[in-house]
Amino acid sequence: MTVPTELPEPASALARIRDGLATLPGITGIALGGSRARGVACPDSDIDVGLYYDPATRPDFDLILAAAADLDDQGEPAGHGSYGEWGPWINGGVWLVVDGIKTDILLRDQTRVEKVVRDAAQGMVTTAYQPGHPHGFVSTIYAGEVCHNLSLYDPQGRLADLRALVSPYPDVLLEATVNQFGWEAGFSLDNARSPARRGDLVQVTGLLYRAVVCLNQMVFAHNGRFVLNEKGALAEASGMPRAPRDYQARVEAALTGLSIAPDVLQAAIDSLREIYDELTSWTKNA
Repeated sequence: MTVPTELPEPASALARIRDGLATLPGITGIALGGSRARGVACPDSDIDVGLYYDPATRPDFDLILAAAADLDDQGEPAGHGSYGEWGPWINGGVWLVVDGIKTDILLRDQTRVEKVVRDAAQGMVTTAYQPGHPHGFVSTIYAGEVCHNLSLYDPQGRLADLRALVSPYPDVLLEATVNQFGWEAGFSLDNARSPARRGDLVQVTGLLYRAVVCLNQMVFAHNGRFVLNEKGALAEASGMPRAPRDYQARVEAALTGLSIAPDVLQAAIDSLREIYDELTSWTKNA
């Protein structure tokens, strides 16, 4: 295949990846994700690729590995996980290097993604334990991927059909996200007060982190955006049109210098509670 003009840089590498994976049996779609899909990549940003497959006709994982080896600069991917090996939500994948660029291929069960995205369009959000996601894997990540990612291969239009369900961001999902994560943020902050009085640094730190992740979910939802990853979400949220005043600076100030001193922990809780109160007032005043 020739490199289409609509592919972003690095177009040659993306065309190679698409062409090398699209011929595998049972593949229903290929999408570019991460910062490169959103046009905010740095020169050293990874290439993130979602590889969607039909669970009834999925390719043998050895075929995926062989295709990845053909794409890899050294002919040997750095690591991999077969179907389900990394957990139920991050189905598996391959780490490799293509044209000198670190590349992650992540497996996505098309049938499961379709159910989750339809649920999201109806205002249903779940959070599941997942290694690598300290807060958890929020189901709407799947919806965010089909909404914000760039399709490289979608022969039956299934990814496009899913995008239409969640773009623009559904009002019912905004309400559900704000309510669900607003409740958890408040609950986490309330539950941090008792261990703070005992100087339990680890417990308070964990609860404050959960509160911040939930606040990020609220900010993203109010801006019609999906959180695709906990990493970098605070900075991204802070730059959105609708965000709490000095959002990132206030959160980082609250978390900087935490210690076992009860007054330090209580001050951090109070600072995040001010942000929480500001965010919840948006809903009350809507």
